[in-house]
Amino acid sequence: MKELFGLAGQKALVVGGGYGSGRVTAMLLAQAGAHVAVADIDGERARSVAAEIGGHAIVGDVTTADGARAVVDEAHAVLGGLTRLANIVGLVKMGAFIDTDVAQWQAQLQLNLFQQMMVCQAAGRHMLAEGGGAIAMVASVSGFYGARNQAAYGIAKAGVMSLARTLADEWGPHGIRVNTVAPDITATTRLLDGVPRPHEETLAMFDAMAVGEGVPLRRFGRVHEIAGPLLFLLSDLSSYMTGQCLVVDGGTMVGFPHDTGGRSGA
Repeated sequence: MKELFGLAGQKALVVGGGYGSGRVTAMLLAQAGAHVAVADIDGERARSVAAEIGGHAIVGDVTTADGARAVVDEAHAVLGGLTRLANIVGLVKMGAFIDTDVAQWQAQLQLNLFQQMMVCQAAGRHMLAEGGGAIAMVASVSGFYGARNQAAYGIAKAGVMSLARTLADEWGPHGIRVNTVAPDITATTRLLDGVPRPHEETLAMFDAMAVGEGVPLRRFGRVHEIAGPLLFLLSDLSSYMTGQCLVVDGGTMVGFPHDTGGRSGA
């Protein structure tokens, strides 16, 4: 595995690594031989994952410029460099656009777009000085669609994809690749914990929704199915990819949006 991915000895920071797909991404990077720093706003989670993979825990809030810089600089210090960055941080707040005030709008952009910019900027300074690296950020299919009831989130995620394309163009000559992953609905730990029933029942409920909505794979995603594409984008297997977005949606975007009676199965 280490030879396949070319990640052995790489120095990787996972922002939002204490939970969900961030945790799995940190685990996969460690299994592939990378030295990993796990950053999270929740210190207990960061330390737990770091202990599990033999990595370093970093506690910090990347939604401020000083916080983002501190997290990245600490990772650089404890790892002895920085060649890989995965940023999973983000959260949607649902609500009709007409009812969204300026403070809510700014908070969504701060959490889902501005922090990505600040973390990339801090990491980019190190990677530019050290001759290259790879960055993978989590966007969302909400950035492709009209994001009903999540306008600020959708616009922020569209911005993440645009940011990746711009950085890919600017930093490509310096050996830095920048890509994104765009998930659809994913059964994250946060999502499952938010429903007052056993996780197995909640998963079955969400998968039934996916069937009803015509998702070709007939279920919603799992956290490891986001972590895998992130690992790929950080690995040598994607060494000629930059500025791209991998859509991880069970095939939803490939289908004609209107029901013409062509779907097979019940």
